[in-house]
Amino acid sequence: VTGIGGTGVITIGQILGVAAHLEGKGVSVLDMSGLAQKYGAVMSHVKIAASASEVHVARLGTGDARLVIGCDLVVTANGDALDKMDAGRTRAVVNATTSPTAAFVKNPDWQLPGSNLQHDIAEACGGRHAEFVPAAELATALMGDSIATNMFMLGYAWQKGWVPLGREA
Repeated sequence: VTGIGGTGVITIGQILGVAAHLEGKGVSVLDMSGLAQKYGAVMSHVKIAASASEVHVARLGTGDARLVIGCDLVVTANGDALDKMDAGRTRAVVNATTSPTAAFVKNPDWQLPGSNLQHDIAEACGGRHAEFVPAAELATALMGDSIATNMFMLGYAWQKGWVPLGREA
């Protein structure tokens, strides 16, 4: 799960972890927030397996991600996140709405990097395995506030059948 600090990325990781636990599955959640407090990059590595004995390390390795829930386009397209994706294994659902980053807070003239962020993500996932959704706009229209964006992203991925957890959990 990738996103911006202060938007609930860690909460989504914890929701997945508790749901997996409720189903009796093995689970590990490792939050990588570094110096992020507000508007900094945050990643939550979530591993879910049939049993605890199948979860050996907490951090995802190169190409290990089966699903990327990208709650922020910029963070999802950064090298650390792209490194976890594999063209033959990874699916991604990414919020196509861009959010201001810490660089923008410090420099109001800052512009998004010149690369095509969606292209970079799609390429890392093998093209057809990445979906881009205007989640902030949809969450705001449905719930009245963009605070629901990350939960919307989780629900989207779950409804696609990409989250290995049942409805009850």
